[in-house]
Amino acid sequence: MATSITTDATISAPLPPGPSGPAAVSALARLGRDPWFEPIRLLEEYGDVVRVPMPFTELILLGHRDHIAHVNLKAAAKYQRAPMVTETMRAQGSPHHASWFDHDDDEWARGRELLQPHFTQKALAALGELFTEAVIEHVDAWGHAADSGETLDLVEPLKELALAVLYNAMFSRRIAHDEMPELLHHLDERMLATTVRTGMFAMPDRVPRPFSRRGARSDAWLDDYLRGIVDERRRNPVETTDLLNVLLGAEYADGTPLEDHKLRTEMLFLVIGGHETTAAALAWTFAFLGSRPDLQARARDEVDRLDGRRLGPADLAELPFITACFDEAQRLQGSLVVNPKRALVDDEIGGYRIPAGATVLHSNIALHRDRRFWGADADSYRPDRWLDGDIDNGAFQSFGRGRRMCMGKRFAYIEAALTIGSALQRYTFTTPVGWQPRHEYRMSMTVKGGVPLSLRRRASGQD
Repeated sequence: MATSITTDATISAPLPPGPSGPAAVSALARLGRDPWFEPIRLLEEYGDVVRVPMPFTELILLGHRDHIAHVNLKAAAKYQRAPMVTETMRAQGSPHHASWFDHDDDEWARGRELLQPHFTQKALAALGELFTEAVIEHVDAWGHAADSGETLDLVEPLKELALAVLYNAMFSRRIAHDEMPELLHHLDERMLATTVRTGMFAMPDRVPRPFSRRGARSDAWLDDYLRGIVDERRRNPVETTDLLNVLLGAEYADGTPLEDHKLRTEMLFLVIGGHETTAAALAWTFAFLGSRPDLQARARDEVDRLDGRRLGPADLAELPFITACFDEAQRLQGSLVVNPKRALVDDEIGGYRIPAGATVLHSNIALHRDRRFWGADADSYRPDRWLDGDIDNGAFQSFGRGRRMCMGKRFAYIEAALTIGSALQRYTFTTPVGWQPRHEYRMSMTVKGGVPLSLRRRASGQD
């Protein structure tokens, strides 16, 4: 799927403005300390296209939804996924990328064509009981905190739930209870190492990357763990058309099967992408609902209208307010910190020259809190904005836009609605008075320090 690129050799626009001299050093230090809100300050001071001071690389920050759409949609052929992503997301020592983190359009398209049919509404609806089983098992387990009166930190339980849902639905495999802690430990370790590698990507290779050895050990452990799953499936094949069977049967254009390591790489990033981002967004949703009893009551009333039945994918359409609560949490969470692309040729955005080779990125937090698109209450948690019909879709980037929009979007919404709805059927929950969620980055932005919830059981499913 070769893409032709039209080069405009006549671009004479100036480079974007940005801090320089001592101001650049100060801005870079602030950006290192606060990659979440410092982009907002830079955009407010210098405008919607900012040349960010970064050693060893040309970095351009975009703020306006139209400029972001230019890169992702209108002029997508002039940009590719940046090595900051493709190389740092690769398992250390691996010769392969996961197809959806590849900069090569042909490889990306091949992987998309292979996996996309398993993320359609119809395909996911067929997995109904597999979703429901994993969600209910884990939400029921939170009851120990309600019975003991102990505060429950929901971050790790949500990761466990997301992993269980993913394995049930995608690999037709249950994760044993004693298997979960070590699996989550190594996933967290490799994502910590990946976060550091991403932040230090532009630095020379001779500069040591903290956590690199720990990340490499976890990559090796995860590779061996996934090898065991593949070997078990080959010894004991099943008839279900799950994603593991699809990968085992996948072939390149010349008819050769995927190399074993390529197969395990695809599995690894299904696991990472399928649990980390949804669990983090759910943590933010519970954090906000726990501090807003009025909104929690509305969400509870909505799920109660389903008469206490076990929730499944088909119920998503019946839970619009719960879905709005999830979307509004994602908006304020910001999902990924940045989504960098590399300019393949010189381009022009907002009257400024974007030089070939520059890394172009935007901040979801800055975009999602921009008052031009979200109004004067852009910093407030107000789920009703999603029900009012005036959402600016171009200013919401939690799942990306364009050809590379996250194919797991439907999966995430089903899992989120079932988890929130099932929890509301069983519990009321509150966060400590005055507590507010704060950002912490791994692959996506989770809640720093966890989400402390006090749970109370509902009597026979009702208050």
